[in-house]
Amino acid sequence: MRGGAVRTALAALAVSACSSAVYAGGALAAGPDAGLTGEALARLMTGRFDNEAQAAADGRTRLHVIHERAASDTMQGVLIYAQLHTGGPDGPVYRQRIYQFAAAPDADGRLPMAVWTLHAPEAFADPGERPARLAGVTPGALERFDPGCDFYWTGGGALYRGAIADGDCRMDSRRTGRTLVITAEFTISAELFTHGEAGRYQDDGEYAFAPEGGVANHYVRASDPGEQGP
Repeated sequence: MRGGAVRTALAALAVSACSSAVYAGGALAAGPDAGLTGEALARLMTGRFDNEAQAAADGRTRLHVIHERAASDTMQGVLIYAQLHTGGPDGPVYRQRIYQFAAAPDADGRLPMAVWTLHAPEAFADPGERPARLAGVTPGALERFDPGCDFYWTGGGALYRGAIADGDCRMDSRRTGRTLVITAEFTISAELFTHGEAGRYQDDGEYAFAPEGGVANHYVRASDPGEQGP
């Protein structure tokens, strides 16, 4: 992060997005009465998001996120396919996931979101094959992350926040073999999607990775939420 000017600009961007109840194109209504449901979250999540403005401001890696609805006859809840590109929308695919939102919150008032990886991610990355793949997702095509890495969502109306419970998500580093404690947080509003993720070693607390400059990625909505495609 380069100074207070960048921090001020990003804060203003976040406040503007979180206070907005309608997507600029008029296609997304997420008013203050919208509840905490899987459908409400998926509606806000669907679309394209890009951190181009933030990357230009502080020099971080430019990232482009695709979120598309998926369907399944065998999986409960609401499904979103997530595809992350580095370098912009035409850059290489870096990460692919399926997010599985519960239909409604648990008794504690939080709405769970399970995270799945793909056994054949290249088929989903291909824009020609993706629609058919997303129309009938099955558990056999996926591998679930440890439930300790599930996200739990709170909020409603114009802004929602999802986070991994601190200390519950652990995995072994491929590079060092040491156990990492993973923390992560999403926010989603009508115009902005943010994501911050960090991993610290369990044995000494040293961070193996964290958001660039200590600031989460801020992705501005780049498409209508109903827009599906490459």
